[in-house]
Amino acid sequence: MRIMPKRILLLLAVMSMLAGCSFSYSSGKSSDSCKSSSTSSGGSKESTKEAKTSYMNDVSTYTSSAVKGDNADYYLEGLSSIAKRHGITDWERDTATYQAIGNGLNQAGITRDEVGGIYFIPAIMAKEKNSLTLILDSYSS
Repeated sequence: MRIMPKRILLLLAVMSMLAGCSFSYSSGKSSDSCKSSSTSSGGSKESTKEAKTSYMNDVSTYTSSAVKGDNADYYLEGLSSIAKRHGITDWERDTATYQAIGNGLNQAGITRDEVGGIYFIPAIMAKEKNSLTLILDSYSS
């Protein structure tokens, strides 16, 4: 069975889009600029550590920039999106999430005493009862 070149290109383009990659075709040559994701499938301990660090950095940066917001649901959707992008399916039970949130609040200049008054903290506490303790623990480390 012979597959036509146009069908191959279409198949490659669709597969690239599904994988979050870019694909271009010009003058008979193709270029695939898919970058490796920060999570690895079956990687070493080092790559797992790097993936976790990348996730935590993204959550910290997001939290730091979201402190001035006022919509807890929007904040939680953003956390879910970051976790999904990093291959984390249950961020609510991942202690690294709360460590990163605490780091982000700290980066934003929120003191340990002010953490409980941040608009999204009650929503996070509704998802994980120990979340506030875990967030506050990040201030000591």
